[in-house]
Amino acid sequence: MKPADHGGLRAARFSDWDDDRLGECDPREFADLLHRRALDIAEDVYHAGNYEMAELDPAVYRERLTFYLRRRAWGECYFGTLTPARQITLLGADEAAMKLRLARQIKDEVRHHDVFAYEVKRLGGEWRIAHFPAPRTLLRMYEVQLARSSAAELAAANQYSGEIVLSVQDREEDNVLRMLLDERIMTALEDIEADEPAHIAIGRDLVRQYARTPGEMRAMAAAQELFLEAQIAQHVSEIQALGCRRVRAAPVFESRANDSPDSRDR
Repeated sequence: MKPADHGGLRAARFSDWDDDRLGECDPREFADLLHRRALDIAEDVYHAGNYEMAELDPAVYRERLTFYLRRRAWGECYFGTLTPARQITLLGADEAAMKLRLARQIKDEVRHHDVFAYEVKRLGGEWRIAHFPAPRTLLRMYEVQLARSSAAELAAANQYSGEIVLSVQDREEDNVLRMLLDERIMTALEDIEADEPAHIAIGRDLVRQYARTPGEMRAMAAAQELFLEAQIAQHVSEIQALGCRRVRAAPVFESRANDSPDSRDR
């Protein structure tokens, strides 16, 4: 991971591309564009070089850490199980293999919830999801994601956005979370992240399958952009709450019609 050497990462907004530019991409190329963009954003959000440490009272840190872990448990349930469940209902009867993969993801996400809930309980916090006062911003993120009208759009807003962002959280180098979380919690994250490649592959395969027309590509790009914008704000806020300050602007999307993804500013 290399830190941004300017004010912030500016990612191309593919949903603004015209039909001719989108039509130049075959399904594999389009999926690669979405993956690379989400990964660039993830690396920027979690790069340690984009933050400086701030002093935090130990009691305040413990309270915020407990809330962070509760939020992570909530997210594993809502984003991790309910969205794949909706995807299963949107897929056709002839797509049993993909439905089984989604069912396995749901099983994984339930386990992830339990991992975070256990850490909350260990810290003496209220671990039961029914008692988590989900912030309005999180509920809005969930509503935005679930409002997508196809399994492929949901994939772009879930497995091919959120899961890609989460996939960098266990990295050894230049990872801000390793400055903020203890070894026990990082070990829990490493355990969870081992499941993410299979979930990301679900997103990749659904995007490739349904990237048949410029209109379908544009809808998937827009779904990814909308969720990533909300996720950037949420994750940067959480990182700062745990005891650091971001010293570079957070990633943003720019409308640069038909440009090359390699022209993005780093």
